[in-house]
Amino acid sequence: MRVLPMHLICRLHLRMMCLHKHSYPLIFTYHSIASGFHVGLNIIHPDKFRKHVQYIANINQSTQKDKHISIAFDDGYESVYANAFPIMEEYSLKGIVFPISGYIGKTNDWDVTFGVNKTMHLTKSQLLTLSEHGWEIGSHSHLHRSFKWMSNDEIKNDVVTSKRIIENITGKEVTSFCLPFGDYTRKAIEIIEEAGFINLFMQLPLLKKAVKFSKIQLQYCRSIYSTDSVKTLQNKYQNINSEHLKENFIHSFSTATVLVKEML
Repeated sequence: MRVLPMHLICRLHLRMMCLHKHSYPLIFTYHSIASGFHVGLNIIHPDKFRKHVQYIANINQSTQKDKHISIAFDDGYESVYANAFPIMEEYSLKGIVFPISGYIGKTNDWDVTFGVNKTMHLTKSQLLTLSEHGWEIGSHSHLHRSFKWMSNDEIKNDVVTSKRIIENITGKEVTSFCLPFGDYTRKAIEIIEEAGFINLFMQLPLLKKAVKFSKIQLQYCRSIYSTDSVKTLQNKYQNINSEHLKENFIHSFSTATVLVKEML
């Protein structure tokens, strides 16, 4: 077996030390909570999700609030209401969901579905029910397009439209925004700020970046996939580097989704 020279080992170690570390409270981000066949890793069976919720509830009961774990849901799939909501109610947990306002009550045509991943999004009445039960309803844009492929005028129209539609449904101000695909430009963030959003949710980057904005607060999330067990959740909570690397490797495939949709 080949042994790496000491200077290479030290360089690799330093590289690992530069990985961006999350802060607490911690946000675990899910997508669909459902059973059945699905191409991809964004769907988690309700039985597995229940084990995750049990672990999260135990953490939140046994630690101070600034060490708690929050649960978020990207895309706003109907399964959040049908499956995640009742499980979380059993453990007195509330979540934040980020619906795509242009797809409320519709199927996920914004995504590459491979012909089998057709999924319904939350309806207006389901979003209202979640809101009335203490959930926060944020925005995940109006059309779920990468902001890197849109003009500034298109971004502004998308962001403002999403905010207005969701506020009309819940009757509450929408202050949290989750970036589609995690893609952004500095101008896009300025537009989101100007629209009145306070919190910006995005995937925890692999390496440290000097990203500062005047008003909006960055909320870094840890993505949860179908491959994640309670053990890997523990590793994420403890900031184990290997889990961070895996998350970003899986997340990198979203670039292919963006390219395919923009070329169609």
